[in-house]
Amino acid sequence: MLLNHILDTDTARNSDEIRLLVEESVCHLTKAINKYGLSNIALAFNGGKDCTVLLHLLHITLLRLGLNNNGSVFTLCIETDEVFPELNNFIEQSAELYRLNLVRKNGKIKDALFELKETMPHITAVLMGTRSTDPYSATLCTFTPCDAGWPDLMRVSPILTWSYDAVWRFIRELNVPYCSLYDVGYTSLGNIHNTRPNPALLAEDGVSYKPAHALSDPALERAGRT
Repeated sequence: MLLNHILDTDTARNSDEIRLLVEESVCHLTKAINKYGLSNIALAFNGGKDCTVLLHLLHITLLRLGLNNNGSVFTLCIETDEVFPELNNFIEQSAELYRLNLVRKNGKIKDALFELKETMPHITAVLMGTRSTDPYSATLCTFTPCDAGWPDLMRVSPILTWSYDAVWRFIRELNVPYCSLYDVGYTSLGNIHNTRPNPALLAEDGVSYKPAHALSDPALERAGRT
């Protein structure tokens, strides 16, 4: 159970390369909190590996700033289709473990953000686990306003420069809890209809799959998505 998990925030355990990335991301998060205020920020969290890293980095940042996160982080989970039961359980357990104020919305991302801005107009920025290798993300900056026709929100992407390998090294070095699907060959999580184990991780027995961190070619990260 995640509720019994002790969150490790000792970044001295991280290798030098990962520690530099951590400090860079914490700096971005600190800047966002100082600029917008924690109560005016929403965290986008769907249980995937990238936003899991972001969540733990936010936890580290709040501790360093001496801010009490007892339900103070408004967290938006946007679900567009049927969710894996394992992912659903991980999201709920993470909300309890990190003491998140979690709200789950079904539908398209754009509609959910418009609803967020309508019901909570004070929200001015959204923390996102976007990396530059994600689709349509190569030209993003850490602080990028939403496009025209979208809600008036600042997208903050503190792990934009992180690689696939860095994500997994951080998770494993600090024993960050993550969704169990990543242990059975899934490398990028969508919904139950468009996601399957990554064929690049098929084990020698032709039946089982290696864990996500074993993927040697990051270009194949989304090979399990259809």
